[in-house]
Amino acid sequence: ATNVLAPPLFGRFDVRVGPATLLVVTMGCAIVWFGPRVVSTVPWRILLVVTTLAAGSWALSLAMVDGVDALSAPLSGPHDYLVTVERIDSPGTFLETFVDRLETYSLHVRGHPPGMVLVFWGLAWLGLVGAAWAAVLVIGVGVSATAAALLTVKAMSGETNARRLAPFLALAPAAIWIATSADAFFMGVGAWGIALLALGAERRSDYLSLAGGLVLGLALFLSYGAVALAPVAVVADAAHRGLRPPLVATGGVFAIVALFGVAGFWWFDGLSDTVAAYEAGVASQRPFAWFAVANLAAFALALGPAAAVGLGRLHRAPTAALTCAALIGVVAADLSGLSKGEVERIWLILVPWVLTICATFELRRCRGMLALQALVALAIQTGVRTPW
Repeated sequence: ATNVLAPPLFGRFDVRVGPATLLVVTMGCAIVWFGPRVVSTVPWRILLVVTTLAAGSWALSLAMVDGVDALSAPLSGPHDYLVTVERIDSPGTFLETFVDRLETYSLHVRGHPPGMVLVFWGLAWLGLVGAAWAAVLVIGVGVSATAAALLTVKAMSGETNARRLAPFLALAPAAIWIATSADAFFMGVGAWGIALLALGAERRSDYLSLAGGLVLGLALFLSYGAVALAPVAVVADAAHRGLRPPLVATGGVFAIVALFGVAGFWWFDGLSDTVAAYEAGVASQRPFAWFAVANLAAFALALGPAAAVGLGRLHRAPTAALTCAALIGVVAADLSGLSKGEVERIWLILVPWVLTICATFELRRCRGMLALQALVALAIQTGVRTPW
């Protein structure tokens, strides 16, 4: 019943090696060999684009091990969001009745606020109907988290550290779940909220701080788990001291909460009903003690060995504050008991911030560590069949 047949990962062992595997190897070798040289020499703005494209290429090449259909299939299953989109006549009515009708919706909708369904509804309203367009949006926003994380690190600890981090963001094993799970979209939105906070604090811009608060407020209505980003947000907002940026950003968050409340959906009511449904369902079949440990192991695999090595240098890491804040979010999510399994995708929202520890690696000597990252991703993708 737990579907954790490849512990600690959600899925089952199933070795698949074919022509597409060569694409993964080629892409991984290219990033490992050329990545450090490229990120150390190209102009900053080009670096943001190149890193994002590399992250997207890596995620897509991994997904292709299971064929082109693997990109969109995870979003069109009976437990996902798109089946609920078809039932929406009016966004207003959907929000007003969301909690009352919660038990009638698909599994993933029941486990989240209504935001993601409304995103897909808006996509369909624009004429971009179906799982293929949904996958383009999810993967695109997901890989954009790399640029957001780089902007954050540059604002907080300088461009040199951001450049050191770039290849590790591009080559993380977490790319397996970026293509394709809706949690990649949550990660991207959350990352841009944090980036705007950091830029607002650095430039003392109320507009950027407010924008960061608004984006993080929206993230709360995509995933209840976005609360775990709170420690990261505090660190990013307080990096350059002063109370004004945090106050402005907090106002932005409250504005979004109030807006959804006026529209008919109260966040705390949704959370309460979702927790009750979760505890009465699959959570009752998954023992807390085992998953409290297994969760951390699964998340470690998504991060890759570079994060573990980097944490050994935490005491001298220029990005230690961001990494520690993200780890606080991880521990809180783990101890809450609301994440029993599947955290390799559920905790994607925290992946970029834990990986900031990789800014401790010198670009001239990091190819071996990058190669290990790629090998872990390849082993998981070809050895474990997951729903994503």
